[in-house]
Amino acid sequence: MVYLALGKKRGGKHAMNEVATSVLLERALSAASLRHKVLASNVANVDTPGYKRFDVAMQAALRQDPGSPLADSIYRQSGTSLRLDGNNVDVEQEMALVAETEAYFNAVANCLIKQMATTRYLISEGRR
Repeated sequence: MVYLALGKKRGGKHAMNEVATSVLLERALSAASLRHKVLASNVANVDTPGYKRFDVAMQAALRQDPGSPLADSIYRQSGTSLRLDGNNVDVEQEMALVAETEAYFNAVANCLIKQMATTRYLISEGRR
């Protein structure tokens, strides 16, 4: 999970923190979406001989420069094999990771929604 704390307003730093937080939250949503696609691909290839599962290094994706491609955080887990045909996809594990990723996505989306609501409120209060 991503835990973000906004600092107290000190000059223009509060607005900068808001923007940086929005960028990080948007990247977290994109990373979660990418991970969901990768996990779905793993499940789709459960019966493919020799297939090795892929995953997304979520923390690495969030540490990258916001302009760098998220695809750089995809890695292949090639050191294991669950079956004689060389496939290492465990459907139960993949589905558990899908559920975890969905919960992560929803939590990040709620943070972004709350941040946008706060920003709208602050803008509307400035008109008074």
